[in-house]
Amino acid sequence: MARIALLVGSGVFDAGAKNYKNYVEEFADFANKNKVDRVVISGGHTNPKVDDSEASSIKAYIAPRLNKKIKILTEGKSITASQSIKFAKPLVSIRPSDDVTVFCDASIAIKVMWFIMHYWFEMSRDQIERDALGFVTTHYTKKNGAESMGKWIGVTGVLYKNVEVHPCVINTNVHSAIAQQLVSLVDVAALYNPELQKSFVDATKERYGLKG
Repeated sequence: MARIALLVGSGVFDAGAKNYKNYVEEFADFANKNKVDRVVISGGHTNPKVDDSEASSIKAYIAPRLNKKIKILTEGKSITASQSIKFAKPLVSIRPSDDVTVFCDASIAIKVMWFIMHYWFEMSRDQIERDALGFVTTHYTKKNGAESMGKWIGVTGVLYKNVEVHPCVINTNVHSAIAQQLVSLVDVAALYNPELQKSFVDATKERYGLKG
């Protein structure tokens, strides 16, 4: 059994960004306290003004704060959340006996779990949708409405088999969080539509000012 923790980057790391700093330090504390065997940091070159990838910038800050026995791996090609999970798969190298925790911003926790089920567990769209529907019908009731379910997910996270998606608050801008819900719909739909996938990646590159 291995204990593995994956951190999904949220931009090139800046210790001056309080929420981002808290996010990375919470991840380091988790890894140390839970005796994690290896950590994977995911995030590519999303800022054309600097040479660092998200992953390398986070590693530089986090490495001195981790137990020396913890192995650190980085994935520096991804520019979308979907790619982060896809490209991190061979580094996580999940086995049924492993215990895996994935850190990400709370606003994308649900879609990150969708990507995990798609890429890591190789589940079909129908299977993931049935699981999602079962979750919603269990928790989305008069007793547990939208607000309480959102709060529950935001605090507890999302669990599937031996993988837990651990939500953290990085972006506190309400309008940005609302927009992220629309982006998430497109990001998930793009898994099943190569043309949409390309358009989404191209739009992401344009947003970051990246070439190619």
